[in-house]
This record gives sequence, structure tokens and C-alpha cells, in this order.
Amino acid sequence: MALVSVTPPPGVVTSGTDYSEKGRWVDSNLIRFDEGVLRPIGGWDNLRSTALTGTPIGLYAYNKNDGDQILAVGTSEKVYVLYNFVWYDITPSGFTTPSSTDPLGYGAYQYGQEDYGDARSQSGLGFNAHSYSFDNWGEYLIFCCSSDGKIYQWRPDAGSGSPDAAGVALTNAPTACQSVVVSNERHIIAIGANNDPRKISWSSREASTTWTAASTNTAGDLQVPTGGRALHALKYRSDIIVFTDTGIGKLYWQGQPFIYGINDAGTNCAPISNRSVVSAGNFLCWLGEKSIFLYDGAVREVPCPVSDFIFDNINYLYRKTTCAGHNSKFNEIWFFFPSGENKTPDKYIVWQYNDNTFAVGTLNRSAYIDEGVFDYPIAASEDGFVYFHEKGTLFNSTGLGSSVPYATSGAIQIGNGDNYVQCNQIIPDSEASTLPGVTISFKGKYTPLGETFDFGSFTFESDGYTDARFNGRQVMMTVTGDTNQDFKLGDIRLDVTNRGRR
Repeated sequence: MALVSVTPPPGVVTSGTDYSEKGRWVDSNLIRFDEGVLRPIGGWDNLRSTALTGTPIGLYAYNKNDGDQILAVGTSEKVYVLYNFVWYDITPSGFTTPSSTDPLGYGAYQYGQEDYGDARSQSGLGFNAHSYSFDNWGEYLIFCCSSDGKIYQWRPDAGSGSPDAAGVALTNAPTACQSVVVSNERHIIAIGANNDPRKISWSSREASTTWTAASTNTAGDLQVPTGGRALHALKYRSDIIVFTDTGIGKLYWQGQPFIYGINDAGTNCAPISNRSVVSAGNFLCWLGEKSIFLYDGAVREVPCPVSDFIFDNINYLYRKTTCAGHNSKFNEIWFFFPSGENKTPDKYIVWQYNDNTFAVGTLNRSAYIDEGVFDYPIAASEDGFVYFHEKGTLFNSTGLGSSVPYATSGAIQIGNGDNYVQCNQIIPDSEASTLPGVTISFKGKYTPLGETFDFGSFTFESDGYTDARFNGRQVMMTVTGDTNQDFKLGDIRLDVTNRGRR
């Protein structure tokens, strides 16, 4: 008898042939690879017992000077804040919500997407999903939605000890803007200001209502130096990275008399949607039309072994609803995208950037932000619910349904693959106490083109030994987790007996 490891290396691979995916994980759901160990993601719990009105598509959290937590949520119909554990509807008067605008715009398909002369499988129009941008100017919340274009302010203390009843448009600020951001120098910066797709305007320092440049202030504006439309912006260290529909630019402080300058920082790297851009602290990351990109002073394309999972399944018509989030606890970037005929994100990929591994799965999430202000990451679903993530196990998670955590491998040769072997036992390399309830099943073959036989499922035993009788030269393996526990599974070995060539 001999012990043979059948454990694939960490990470899911979907972009390849059956041969290139041999010995790799090829499918998963609700799992992660944490320091090379397979385990389920954490559960989630309702942050609010009732649904918000509309689908949440923007989240932002910050602390007041006294430490009080504020969560802002922009939905397809309303704007909310959670302040001192009380929910407030702060939707401005006359606010043009994303759901009240024309959702269609030109361009559902890239050139050559379908066969010439055939009827189109979808409309030739693409859903132009609008997005929220939030920031804080001191203790004040600043926000803009691209469907509305105005820049609003909301104060947690309006001077009487109570918050503003609603967001109020900033006096003299530009209108018809794409997004807003607050600089480290405390200027409020409007992206795509006054319906000029290349214009960036900013208020005077510490003066939110002063937007006309003069010798006595630091207000001003400039034009993005490329032909692209300015759509979104994120702070990165001392700079602001401006995302356009062709690439990115770097907005930087240069002082009097120009205040800000801008340089081209990358081309042919436009995000697939404004919502797909996320800050991970040391770098920015986003999903492009065919690739993942990051910016850490220079634009880099991230090799993605699960690109087929995204781009062969994404609903191209509604691709601009794609959103992203950072989970710093596990060094992960999450991308949620709509698949099939879904109009909102229902599937995801997750990139563990320290180990450079990927996983995939199914989960309906329309917005996501990291922990920090709050103790857990916060995410929202299409139906208007907001959740704390990574809280407890999956067992009691809202909307889980029949979903279970699992990982499936491609074909794995047992030993050298030249002999027919009999498996006698499964011996996992893990703390035995974490495994009871977790099952493993196999699909075996005697030859690459031969008949497939199902073996299992086998339940891991607490003593670390699981009896399993089956034969073959190669196997495909599926590990299925128990939603009621946080299991950890390292190396999986088979106790096998060589039966020779057959």
C-alpha cells in the first residue's frame, strides 16, 4: 500500500482545455483558498430587518470626529444613511434616481460578437447603469449620482443636534456631473462637470460653495488630456485617479497658480463599469472589458485563469451593473457580474492577491465595501437587503437556499497514471475536528476516453481516516462542505494498492 496525494494546487482554473486543467480545481462555490487551504467563505447577517426601497448600488462608510459610524447607501430609488443605529431616508428633493432615467444607450456588442447576417440574440442597445459616488468632507457626507448630476451635502448635525432631513445641493457647484471626490487638500472635485465629458472642476479649499476661480481662492478646472469621457475617480495616496471610457489619468496637486494638473496614466484599460473599480489600499483594481487591471503607480494587467467564467457568461447588455469590493481580512478582491439573462450581478470571481489564486461562484450582490469603519464587510443584494459579511457560518445566512460550499477538480492522475489502482482509505491533512460533515466524492476512469464511474460521497470521519473503496487510473474530485461549520482542508491523500495495468 502507498499514500498518494491527489490535492490540486490552490486556486480555480477555468480558462483552458481539459488537458491543461488536469490536476487543478475547475469549479467552486462559496469557498476560498486561504494560505493554500480550502475553506468556506464566512456567512452573512442582516444589517437591517426590512428591505430598503430599490436595489442598493452604492455603499460608503466613515467615522465622525467622535467615532460615531455612518453608512451611506444609494439605491436605484433612494439615498439612505445609517447613523447612531438609526436609518434615515435622505433622498434630496427633486432627485433623479437611476430607475427614473432612460436605461438604454448605444452598444450592446463588440465588433464581431455574433455571426454576420444572423438575427441578434439581444437588443443592440446596452444598459447604461448609473452609479453613486460618496465621500466625506470632514463630518459632512458628499454624494452624487450620475443619473442626477448634482453634488449634495448631508450633515449629521445640522446645528440643532439632529441630522439634515435630506441631502441638499451644494450652492454654486457644477451640475450634470458624473461623480464627485474629496481631495486630500480638502477640495471637492467634480468629474465630468456641467455635462462636459472631459471637464474636471474643483471648489476652493475648505469652501464648498466657491467654484469660480479667482486670485483670492483655489477653485479651478481643467480638461482631461485624452479623448475619453471622464466617468469616475478614486483617491490613491496623494493623487486622484480619474477613470475614463478609454483609460485612466492621474490628477495631482501642484499648487498655485494652477492648483491641480493631470497626466495620462494608462490607455486601453477602461473599467467595464464605474462600479467595478475598488481601492485595496496599496493599489486600485478594476475589471475591464476583457481583463483585470491594477494600478500601483503604473497600470498592470492581472493574468486571470478564470476569465472564461466571466466573459463567456456575462450578460453583455447589462455588464455595467458589475461591481467590486475589497475584503482586506483575506486579501481578496471580489467582482460580481450579471450572467445569462440576469440584469443584476448574480455570479462572482474572487482574487486572493497575496497568493494570486482565484475562486468562482454564485452570489447575488449589487454593492460591497470593506470592513474598517464597521467590524465586518458590508454588502447588499438586488432585493434591497444590506448584510454584514464574514459573520458566523453560512448555515443561517439569508437567501442561501440550497447552495453549499464546494470545489471540484479536473482529472487527477493517481500516482503516475500508468497503473490501475484500488483506493482503500482517504486521509485528509487537516484538523480532524473541522471535517465531520464534509463529504468528498469521486468520478473515476480506467482510460481517458473510457466510461466514468461515480464513487461516493464519503463523509470525513473525526479520527482522520475515511474508508473508501473504488478503482481507477484517474479521478475527478468534489469536496462539499457543511454550511454549519468553518472547515479547513489541506492535502488529501489516498491509501492505494497497485493492481497493475488493465
